[in-house]
Amino acid sequence: MTATRLYHLPGSRSNRVLWLFEEIGEPFEVTVLTREDRGTAEHRARHPLGRVPVIEDDAGFTFESAAIMLALADRHPESGLSFPLGTHERDLVYQWVLFSIAELERTTTDARTAADTNPERQAAAAEEFAARQAVVEEALAGRDFLVGDQLTVADIAVGSVLVFAQRVGVLADTPNTTRYLSALTNRPARQAAYPAS
Repeated sequence: MTATRLYHLPGSRSNRVLWLFEEIGEPFEVTVLTREDRGTAEHRARHPLGRVPVIEDDAGFTFESAAIMLALADRHPESGLSFPLGTHERDLVYQWVLFSIAELERTTTDARTAADTNPERQAAAAEEFAARQAVVEEALAGRDFLVGDQLTVADIAVGSVLVFAQRVGVLADTPNTTRYLSALTNRPARQAAYPAS
């Protein structure tokens, strides 16, 4: 079996998958794309909308960052990035990965999109994000990670969106979230995946 390949556009959602690969520590390959590459027929054969990330292995292509991250954690149980199937901890990993996309990222993206054109919409999105950040803040009370006592794919998913929210300017400086984000961004695997940040 050949190493899994990541189709990657720096500064995009594919960075979170790159971070996960770095945490897993197994060999993988990266094909760096440009924005123009995404529109080619070759890439649309990998992802019909021409987006990233996409991974490729001997079985074929998989797209959508949350799906890729959960699948990679499943494929590498030795990494400790998830919990055994059927456990409540595994359920919580799914919960937080999906929360990162459906709640945190959605409201952050809304705030960024409206920032220059619709101040009312931007303010509403920022308010929505604050309510969602409060959920994370409370979940981190007295703990270093979202699930159990170890880094999981849930932390990589949530952490990557919190960094995005910080750049957009909607992340509040709250004690648990600030401590958590500092610890995540200082991880060597995260720094390898985001060398410019």
